[in-house]
Amino acid sequence: MPNLPVKRMVLYKHGVGFFERLGALGPESSVTLTFKKEEMNDILKSLAAFPQGDGQVVNVCYETPEEKQDALSKAPLVLSDRQAWLDLVRSLRGCQVRLHIAGSETDGAQERIISASGSEFVVSGCMVGLNQIAEKPEQTLVAIMTTGSEADSTPSLRTFLLSQVRGLDILDARSGDDLRYVLDLSQSREEQRSVTIFLDRPNQDLLVSYVAPSPTWRVSYRLVYTPDAPAEGSGVADNSDSGQLFIQGWGIVDNQLDEDLEDVSLTLIAGQPISFIYDLYTPRFVDRPTVEDEARTVAGPVSFEEGRLNPHLHTDVASVSRSLLDGVSNFYDSNLDAKLAASGMGSSRFKSARRDLAQATQVQATGVARGELFQYDVGIPVTIKRGQSAMVPILGATLASRKQHWFNAEKLPGHPVVTIVATNTTGLTLERGPATVLEAENYVGEAVLSFTPAEGEFFVPYAVDLGVQILREDESRLETAAIALGKGDYLVHDQWETRQTVYRIDNRNTYPIILVIEQRILSGYELFETMEPMEQTTEFQRWKLAIAPRQQSEFRVQQRRKISRHEQILNLNYQTLQAYLHNKFIDDSLFQSLRDILDLHRQIAQTQQKIQKFAERRDRLSDEQEGIAKKLQPLKNSGSENDLREKLAAKMSHLEDERDRLQASIVAQEQTQDSLNQQLQQLLQELH
Repeated sequence: MPNLPVKRMVLYKHGVGFFERLGALGPESSVTLTFKKEEMNDILKSLAAFPQGDGQVVNVCYETPEEKQDALSKAPLVLSDRQAWLDLVRSLRGCQVRLHIAGSETDGAQERIISASGSEFVVSGCMVGLNQIAEKPEQTLVAIMTTGSEADSTPSLRTFLLSQVRGLDILDARSGDDLRYVLDLSQSREEQRSVTIFLDRPNQDLLVSYVAPSPTWRVSYRLVYTPDAPAEGSGVADNSDSGQLFIQGWGIVDNQLDEDLEDVSLTLIAGQPISFIYDLYTPRFVDRPTVEDEARTVAGPVSFEEGRLNPHLHTDVASVSRSLLDGVSNFYDSNLDAKLAASGMGSSRFKSARRDLAQATQVQATGVARGELFQYDVGIPVTIKRGQSAMVPILGATLASRKQHWFNAEKLPGHPVVTIVATNTTGLTLERGPATVLEAENYVGEAVLSFTPAEGEFFVPYAVDLGVQILREDESRLETAAIALGKGDYLVHDQWETRQTVYRIDNRNTYPIILVIEQRILSGYELFETMEPMEQTTEFQRWKLAIAPRQQSEFRVQQRRKISRHEQILNLNYQTLQAYLHNKFIDDSLFQSLRDILDLHRQIAQTQQKIQKFAERRDRLSDEQEGIAKKLQPLKNSGSENDLREKLAAKMSHLEDERDRLQASIVAQEQTQDSLNQQLQQLLQELH
């Protein structure tokens, strides 16, 4: 589309781009743009045309979404790859044509012409068709019905060898249009579709804008960290974990268009507007009911994050850092910078490196906030060849920063990560992207910067410090806080569910470090007997510690939450009750009341045991009586059998008396049990 080149390109982070094309149409009143087939839905959704003169857009036409082969198969003329000439002649049956035949014609009625290749004549008429012999293709004949004056009343059919036909003029306008349509369709690219914009007049400058799928732009950063120099005469850095961070950002864009981009105005958008694909390209057909003719009599029917400073800690972060380092100031070598400078690694080299990187690249991008979006406008037009990509500088600034060691056992157990922390004071929004970190002119690591708005804090965790080892140990326990009477015959235990995390820190380095420990916030838990965290996020809380060199340290985080459980009074025992009293969870009065209840409960249990024993003896007597009764049935009332009968009857009577006595004891014990139960319920009620 060289007559309407791209002049402005706006790229986003979610796979679309906004393009503007501007050019002069010249004597033409239309322009054709080509797009990839998969881009058509976005083109139809967003394309807008703006004539820059007095002209107006008449209409916009685009190619059918039908696949090329399907469209060709439905065309009025079907031309195969190997026999296009034969197919064309066959397809022209019934059409008015003019044949150019090689040789001479004796019939003076035919027009005779002389061509550059020799003599030929022309015959006009209506195409009849071909007569083809498979075994002798050279003898294929073409038949035509001539339309001469003598054919008005009697049509004349004439045949010619197809090999003699040198040319064919299609006199039928519709057939000519069909041939042009098939040829245009054949030369179109399968993966592309054309969109033609028609204006009401020529000689217009035309601006066309549209949204189309596009590779997301990316960003990569170069970071140079320079630690602050020691305060003069202090023997220790004024804030040894602070420094200057030079940040340089490069936007990476790709040219996936089928043309070169030359002197294009480029804008990169940080943020993510809503975007979607809506199928406007595929024709929609609505199924309609088929109603047949009928008789008239029938009626029809869809990394680390910035924290919030603890409002209870009024000291600013810098002063906290200074106070934390006071205890380890004797470990700082005041001659360290001089030694580094002598070895070619001093702070002067740091600043030199920072200046070189800043001066080596011309950053002419400006940032503009657009509500919830932020755009980088690249000041210099960009040229990108077809199929190539480019990097454009979009950011260069120096920020105050601090270097710390951060540890989160969930993200990286065992060792802390050396992290640069800075506030984005560039006035620009930082998009998410990889960063390469340099210090003392050396590569020291890499990180991924998170999306950071202006004035937001960002983190650059770029290296693991193997010289610091951190072991995290977790334990939990339950501790009773209080015991009170609950509803009914229950005690309510208020308990502390305690989680303790111990960090055992071993700094094997020869220099002190500032360590930030990050730990997940447990929902429902509160800190106790633990240092207040310096800040927290929605998920984590953080503590800042000073760790001396060559020393082991220990830091504890204790969290607890109160839970309740119910214990039935009657399930208590004397030992547990005595422990409650000893630990002062209950007072003497409640202890005595509960003891009386347990006494009664024990008596009831003992009474129940007696009832059980009496019932078991009674049941054994009943079984023995049944056995005697079976023995009595076959015995006679005379002789020796009668004597045995009388002995068994006497024993039966004795057993009956004993059984009655046991039953009476059971009844007495049940009455005692009922009385004890009533007393127990009375005591339970008196508790409340």
